[in-house]
Formats: sequence, C-alpha cells, structure tokens
Amino acid sequence: SNAVDYFRRFFGTVDRTVSQNAGFAKLDWQANERHNFSASFNLMNWESPNGIQSAAVLTNAGAIGNNGLSTVRTRWARLAHTAVVSSTIVNEFRFGWFKDRLFDDVNYTLAPPGVRSAVTVQGQANLGVPNYLPRVQPTEDRYQFANNLSVTAGRHQYKFGFDIAHTNDVEDALFNGVGSYSYGTISDFARDLTNLDGGKRWQNFSQAFGPFRTDIFVRDFNFYAQDQWRLTDKLTLNYGLRYEFAQFAQPKAFNPDYPLTGRINEPGRNLSPRFGIAWSLNKKTVLRAGYGIFYARLPSATLARLHQLNGITQRSLTLQGNNAADLALGPVFPARLTGLDRTPPPGTVTVNFADPNLATPYTQQGDISLEREITSKVGITVSYLWNRGLKFITRRDLNIGPATGSFTYRILDAGGNQTGTFTTPTYLAANRVDPRYQRVVYSDNGGRVWYDGLAVSLRGRATKWLEGTLAYTWSHARDLNQGGASNNVFFTDGPSTIFNGDFRAEKGTSILDQRHRTVFTALLAPPRRDLGNRFANQIFNGWQISLLGTMASPQFVTPSVLVSGVQFPGPAFNNTLNGVGGSNQVPFLSRQSIPIDVVRRVDSRLTKVFAFRDQMQLHFNFEVFNTFNRVSNTSVNTQAFQALAGVLRPVAALGVGTASGGFPDGTNARRAQISARFIF
Repeated sequence: SNAVDYFRRFFGTVDRTVSQNAGFAKLDWQANERHNFSASFNLMNWESPNGIQSAAVLTNAGAIGNNGLSTVRTRWARLAHTAVVSSTIVNEFRFGWFKDRLFDDVNYTLAPPGVRSAVTVQGQANLGVPNYLPRVQPTEDRYQFANNLSVTAGRHQYKFGFDIAHTNDVEDALFNGVGSYSYGTISDFARDLTNLDGGKRWQNFSQAFGPFRTDIFVRDFNFYAQDQWRLTDKLTLNYGLRYEFAQFAQPKAFNPDYPLTGRINEPGRNLSPRFGIAWSLNKKTVLRAGYGIFYARLPSATLARLHQLNGITQRSLTLQGNNAADLALGPVFPARLTGLDRTPPPGTVTVNFADPNLATPYTQQGDISLEREITSKVGITVSYLWNRGLKFITRRDLNIGPATGSFTYRILDAGGNQTGTFTTPTYLAANRVDPRYQRVVYSDNGGRVWYDGLAVSLRGRATKWLEGTLAYTWSHARDLNQGGASNNVFFTDGPSTIFNGDFRAEKGTSILDQRHRTVFTALLAPPRRDLGNRFANQIFNGWQISLLGTMASPQFVTPSVLVSGVQFPGPAFNNTLNGVGGSNQVPFLSRQSIPIDVVRRVDSRLTKVFAFRDQMQLHFNFEVFNTFNRVSNTSVNTQAFQALAGVLRPVAALGVGTASGGFPDGTNARRAQISARFIF
C-alpha cells in the first residue's frame, strides 16, 4: 500500500503560472545622404513557477516529478553604421551584444516526502525529483563585430566581409548531483520503499560529484568573399568562399590517466566554397542551381562537458546492483551519497574526452529548381533538394572490450506462448579494458546524414479578391541514429548504438524524417469600394480572411525494450539486452517503424482594417488555430517488450498516443485569440 500511495501522488493537477514582459527600442539617425546610424535594444523577462514542463497534459509523471521554477532573462543591443562611400561602394558595420541567463530550480513541495533524488521504476521515470536541477545553464555573454563591403564594377557585384564573435558561457550546475535510482521491477521498489530490512534492490544507482561552476569561451573568426557576375542579360553566376575558425577555452585540468582530456582540437581548415547560377531560358522560365558547404558551430554545452567530465573535475559514479562491491558502496533508498573521495572504487567512474583530431561537422547542400510562369497570374516552381552531412559527432566506449559472450532470449506472445528466440552477442564486465574506470567515452566523427527532397510550389492570383499558394514536399532523411537536436548537444552518455562503435549498422530512416507534407495559404481581400457614405465605407470595407493549412504524413519512432534486472551472468551494464548499455531499440524490429500521427490542420484569421487619414490604420484580428480541432499526437508509447529473467514479453499499448503538445499552451487542440495593431 505504501508503494501505491507513493505512485498516486504523481496523478493530479499542478498549479502553473507564467509572467513575461518584453520591451524594444530603436533609434535611426540619417546624419547625411551618405551616413546612416542605427541603435536598438531589446529585453525579455520570463518567470514560470512549475513551468519547466509546458505541455497542458502529461502522461509520464513529469508534471510533478520533472518540474520546477523556470526563469529566463534576455538582453540584446545592436549598433550599425551604413556608409555610402561612392556610387559603387557601400559599407555596413555592426556591433552586437547578447546576454542570456537561464535559471531553473527544484520545487521540493512536489516531491514525495524525504525523496531528493531522481527515481525510475520499471522504465517509468519522473518518480522523484529532476536530476538536472538546480541549474544556471548558462549565463551567456556574446559580443559580435561584423562588416560587409559591397563593390559594384561593371557586371560584377563583389562582397567582402568578416564576422568576429566572442561568446562567454558560465554554467552553475552539476548534472545528477542529487543522484538517480533505477529499479527493474515495482516489487523491488516497493520493498526498498518500506525499508524493513535495510536492503538495496536497485538495478543501478548513479550520482555526480564535483564543483558546480564551469567557465568556457568560444571565439569565432569568419571571413568571406563573393561575386555576383552577370555574364549576360539572361545568365547570372554567384560564387564565393568562406573561411571559419573557432578558438575554444582549453580545459584547466586534465586526467593523467588519459592526457587527451587536456586538449580540445581547433580545426583550421574549415573552407566553404559556394556556387550558384540563375539562367533565364526564356521570358517565362528560369533555371536555378546552387551548391555549398556549411559548417556547424560546436555547441558551448559540448565544450563544457569536455571540461567537466574528465574523471577528476566532475566525477560521474555509476553503481550496478548485480555487483556486490557496488551494492555495498551504494546508498539505501531514499538516501544519496554524501561525498566522493579522490580515489573512488575502481570501475565506478566515467571519463570523457574527444578525438585529438575532432573535426567540425558539416553539410554539403545542393539544389536545382525550375521556375515557370504558366499564366500571367499563376507560376510554378519544381525543386530537387540534396543534402549530405559528414563528420557528425558520435561516441563510443573505449573501455567496454569486445562482445565475447552470447545469450538467447525466449520471445512470448501476449498469451504467454513462445513464438521464437533471439540470440545476441554479449558484453561482459570481465572484459573491461581499464578496470580503474567504468566507461571511457570517446567522441569522434563517425556520424553521417542523407537527405533528398522534391518540392513543388504553385502560386497564383485567381481574382482581384483571392490569392494563394500550394506547396508539396516529398523527402527522405536518413542517418546513423544521430537522433534529434537534444541528442547532439552534450555527448556525455555511453554509446547510442546497439553494438559499441558500429555506426554503419544503425543506418536507417531518421527520427526527423517526414515523407509527405502539403501546405496551402489563401487570402480573401475584397477591393475597397466607395459606398457614398463615410460610415458605410468604414464598416463594409477593409475585411480580410486568411487561411493556412497543413497536411502531413506521420513521423515515426523506434520500438524499445525495457530490461528489468540481470538477464545473464556478468553483464557490463544491466539495462540493455546485450550488456553494452547503449540503445534500447528492439534489435529484431526496424528503426522508426511506429507511426506517431498524421497532421491535418487549418488556421484561420479574420481581419478588420480601419483606415484613418493616409498613413494610419487600426487592425483588429480574430484568429483560430486548428480551426476544425483535429488534435494530433506528438508522441506515442514506444515500449514493445519487457525483458525479465531472459524472457521477452510484449507490452500493451504500443503506439498509443501519450501527448498532443503544441505552442504556446502545451496542446495543439483548437484555440482562439484576438489582437489589435496600430500602424502609423
């Protein structure tokens, strides 16, 4: 009954408020006909108690067990000077300052009494407190200097420029400093909750130790030159070259066991050629094509983790419940470890470092399009889009050793009948290369991305009253299981693959893939008519109706397996079928094989414009988002099996929706708003 009461507290409602204020100021000064100066300043303050979770409804206990106070403070300022040097030379200089501070804190009144750690039970997370709070992540100052010089000479328009920025980030956070418990079964958790015998039945326990504050910087030096060359009246060529170099704050400390923790590579050959062509085949047809290389900026958060997680600055300790020494060292629920000395038990700490030749990820992007005027009011564009991502950051465990064992699982159906078996190679703790550490996480450039798309856009004006667009895109995105944006920031966990370092075996449809998408817009605006009466003119003129519609095929997610307890003797890690502690994908089911939901949505706006004098207008808008209230799932249940004692049992509700999120209210259900705008 204690466990039942414990779980019940995660069902219910949570009071949530948000307060936001924003301000903007701008000053333009035309000193003379050749010099223009501009200055602007913007600020935003956001505070939301219990607002870390923004969805209207959560089914994963996150509203209580993964929530807290969210605050954001943002400031930016911009100074610009445009100088007309001559009739053929124009120069623009810009200076920018940006300040952003994100602070989040725990609301312990939401937590179960006495629980101050994160808790996961039989795959259900969010049953304790967030393990990433409190945090200042980050407080950032960015200073930017940019200059663009444009020179026209005959049929050429040359542009030269630079963009130099200094970004300083301060993190005040210790991820998992509060500790995390993971239980394989509800019964194990229930027995530890009552704690009648002082037992420890957790599957694993982890906790981080070390200083909270980390200071890093990134200095970006970017230079470019380009030329727009009008070879003939019908043919224009664009070509250019961009060079990018980033200087990183180097770690202040390094692990003598792994000297590579003391250096982060600064690639110096990031050259980006760009090429484009526009060819007017005739008066109604234009052919366009382009190609370029685009480098990705290494996130400051990635650099911060390489500073922190070197095995000596911030230490991440993970204890396995199937290891007697680990179990003896670990706490009794709900306590957590009070400290970690400088010589932690062998095989419990993780160290992270990067390839000494770590390169900057980049994409090669190309497109070719044909624009055609069908009639004087209708035009069409057909485009092929090509993208190849190279040297994306991946991670592997240098310490886990080869998979030398094997184990066969029995597979049951919903009725408990055996339908087959699955045999997998296994990773064993006995094969650990360096017994002083648990993991040695190595970041390198093993990732690849492939994208191909066909886009068709139709635009036209049917009458003086009605105009609109219709766009359709077919596309296919593939990768080596890189995941989404949040999976490509920190790079601190162990392998994300089924088998350690085997990235090519992960090739498949991307989590971001959406095969079909159609978008249409329409604007109905009757022309203004003089009705002979001023009052009638104001009432019956100035009406507009706008529509925006989206129809899209579903995105897909990967079926997963929950591993409860130890499945075979001596695994390196006990949370995956093969002991690698990496991907929890069901190995015999395809990646991205569970559809989330189709999207069918129409947004509408009714606008009334009141005109005052020649340069004053008052706009009243009534807007309805998702007008026909076609709610679509944004996430579904992905758990297909549970592994227990070497048996794989199917889990009910696979593919059933768990959220229908949307902005700004946390739901994509129908919502309406009114607004007013004064233009002068």
